[in-house]
Amino acid sequence: MQTSAARLRAAVAGSGAHKFMEQILLIASITWLAVLSPGADFAMVSRNSFLYGRKSGLAASMGIAIACWFHVIYAMFGIAIIQHIFPNILDIIKFVGAAYLVYAGLATAFSKIRDVEGSLVPSDRSMGREMMTGILTNGLNPKTSIFVISLYTQFIGKDTPLSHQLLWGLFISLSHLLWFASVSTFLSNPAIRTVVLRRQRLFNILIGVVLASLGAILFTAGTLGSGAQ
Repeated sequence: MQTSAARLRAAVAGSGAHKFMEQILLIASITWLAVLSPGADFAMVSRNSFLYGRKSGLAASMGIAIACWFHVIYAMFGIAIIQHIFPNILDIIKFVGAAYLVYAGLATAFSKIRDVEGSLVPSDRSMGREMMTGILTNGLNPKTSIFVISLYTQFIGKDTPLSHQLLWGLFISLSHLLWFASVSTFLSNPAIRTVVLRRQRLFNILIGVVLASLGAILFTAGTLGSGAQ
């Protein structure tokens, strides 16, 4: 009898461990699919890395990783509570984010052409400014908001221990940092930058159109959503 009970407990424990591993693999896979999908973050890191070098791209990557915590915190502590206090908070984030992307896109498209040789010299741009670029781009990005909220509500769950929820937040943040730091390191290679800088008018217009288009899509989606309500 005791042997049967012990076997049952072992089977239950084994089943629980198996489900836990499945959850880890599922959440990790979903996170990396979201991180790797192209969007405003990728466009901004590419822009900074091409035009201003590796340090600028890494600073933007760090800003993106920091901004991830903004989404994690309100996903953890209840988007319903935040919406109760600030009923239009998601709409505000959406419209401000859209406006910022349109502004960044236009600023990039019409930015001054830089001398190729001079541009290859390490940039003296403020790293704090570049980090803030990453924070604003990701922090005001509804795509990241939807991803994090969906992840916490559908896969992590409110019954998950707080320490585990924080660890998943750290995983999301570090995943963004690792990916975009890698992108920055690759795209800031002098050989690649030289090619891009020689065609920077075309590159600026391309990145500018991408950013402004993303902003316009967000604004249109937000307007249609508000109208439907």
